[in-house]
Amino acid sequence: MTQSVLISGGGIVGSFLGLELASRNISFQIIERNSFAPSKNDHIRSLTLNFSACERLDQLGIKTESSLIQKMKVFDGSGSGKLSFQSDEADIDYLAKVFSFTELRETLIKKVESSTSVGDEIISFQAMESGIQANLSNDSVLEADLLVVAEGRYSNLAKSIASENFAKDYEQIAKTFLVEIPELNTDEAIQVFYEKEIFALMPYKNGTKVNQFSVVWSMPKELAPDLTLDNLPTHLQKFEKKLSCKIQPTSELLSFPLSAHHLDEYCDHGVCIIADAAHSIHPLAGQGINLGISDAIILAEEIERAISSDKEIGQLAFLKKYELRRKTLNTSMIKGVDFLFNLFQQDNPYIRLGRNSGLKMVDKLSFLKKNFILHASGIQKI
Repeated sequence: MTQSVLISGGGIVGSFLGLELASRNISFQIIERNSFAPSKNDHIRSLTLNFSACERLDQLGIKTESSLIQKMKVFDGSGSGKLSFQSDEADIDYLAKVFSFTELRETLIKKVESSTSVGDEIISFQAMESGIQANLSNDSVLEADLLVVAEGRYSNLAKSIASENFAKDYEQIAKTFLVEIPELNTDEAIQVFYEKEIFALMPYKNGTKVNQFSVVWSMPKELAPDLTLDNLPTHLQKFEKKLSCKIQPTSELLSFPLSAHHLDEYCDHGVCIIADAAHSIHPLAGQGINLGISDAIILAEEIERAISSDKEIGQLAFLKKYELRRKTLNTSMIKGVDFLFNLFQQDNPYIRLGRNSGLKMVDKLSFLKKNFILHASGIQKI
């Protein structure tokens, strides 16, 4: 039985899903509304992919420059608590890799461009007895056995299928920019929780600069307007003191608001939702893109399994298998990150003391750290 998949959204996850399907000889077409137009600040944006996602990219033939993370350090900026992770604690070569957002997306797009239509969008669809019928903005109609919604956080198609069972505005802004730090190892990522701010550093290869790091700095909305390139060095001093280094900004500042959401359903007859369209998460654990890629991998596995069993891939009973495999893990990650965010926002001195003690205790428990690494790396999955 020959069956086809229609993907709405040609971003990183949508294109990745196309590659996954192509590797299994499954027919697909991607519909992407916007052409990918580069801007002068594209080089600032980075993505951190876990071990499993990186290994799968290699298997699919995606080759682009990246920086290895082999160590991760977490500091409580208001105390002496510290937690460290190393790849060899879990017997893996690295914890994660940091990619240029633009380079990775361009590489993926080129791999699937022959199956991608740019300039139109799917505005609605109707479920048929077998598959779906999609209506495009140019008044054309496409039919497929399965529609996959791989759009962004505010996807109208996703909203037509499911409702949110979790939605949160963190009342925070993330500032991202590039810095040079000669004193830090370039295989090391760092995260500092300082009062109501979260300051993350990831090693980042982009161009010829050495000892370059990508910063994602989460802060309350009321603090964000006061941060400019001119006063940035002054605001960085508290982190320089904590890390015993000099942080030299080398780029403009980009900003984006922080929120999280989760849908109560991932599928209906003939359609399913993946990645940001289904769930979004605070970036403090760097897991947003990884959850989306895991969605795509599991969905492709289930589609292949259904076709091999001569079953219709748009049947709700089949799609629920994908939902079952992904929803529990996504829920766990979203709630876990939300818990950590709330924990490090507390001003209570007793909670701060317990937080510091907890970090030190976990740092001594090798078995617990190993399980955490395997889970975060994507190796442990259903």
